[in-house]
Amino acid sequence: SAVPKAPSAADEEAENEAMYPLAQENFKRWNDALQTKDYKKVAALYSNKDLSFLPTVSPLFIKDGKKTEEYFTEFVKKLPDGTITADDVQAYGDDAYLHTGMYTFMTGPANARAPVEARFSYMWRIVDGQWKIVHHHSSAVPGAPAAPAAPADATVEEMYPVAQDNFKRWND
Repeated sequence: SAVPKAPSAADEEAENEAMYPLAQENFKRWNDALQTKDYKKVAALYSNKDLSFLPTVSPLFIKDGKKTEEYFTEFVKKLPDGTITADDVQAYGDDAYLHTGMYTFMTGPANARAPVEARFSYMWRIVDGQWKIVHHHSSAVPGAPAAPAAPADATVEEMYPVAQDNFKRWND
């Protein structure tokens, strides 16, 4: 029997390029969901299976739909609107890809919009026939002043003021 040929760098690059428009479309779906201010619509884009979510303005490691909804309940109130400034896509077959890069979020009311520069990684995978986020990590670009840490056993409600303080520091 023949030994399968390993994919060439050109093959991998072609797969990545083919997946790029889908990555742009899925980011737009995610960002558009934020614009609705409907936290459930945003959270519905995340998988309830094998989720790892490290949000920008929370110290929590979120691994389920309920906590994802709790996070977005507060985040959508900031009126975020993201724009990708640099990105890359790595395909993992036809049913998964990693989208990494940099984005700028404008937040706050129309008369006081402020930018937040951040890095991101999203792993999208087909789950039950739909594209879902199975991993999302977002972090402020280094250089922001250090923020106070929260206790490891803090509740989401207790973390909100800490996250707000972090967010303010990133905007100042």
